[in-house]
Amino acid sequence: MNFINGDICRVILDEKKKEGKDIFLFGGGILIDSFIKADVIDEFIIGIIPTVLGKGRPLFLGNDPTIKLKLEEYYIDNGVIVLCYKNR
Repeated sequence: MNFINGDICRVILDEKKKEGKDIFLFGGGILIDSFIKADVIDEFIIGIIPTVLGKGRPLFLGNDPTIKLKLEEYYIDNGVIVLCYKNR
């Protein structure tokens, strides 16, 4: 685990150029908003959990660009649906 100060998108772009493991972002719209706008995300893994919360974190914030995705894989386990999309 690394803590980063400064331009996080620049750090992620630099890390993507290196050999090694994948980079995972886990969270909602507030976390991924700047990454979407910087076109840094290669794959979206979206889980749908069958619970109505009545409130919560939005998946995407407003003013994001349109991103065309291709469904690569999906699975269902105990009522939870996981969708794996890649950028086209």
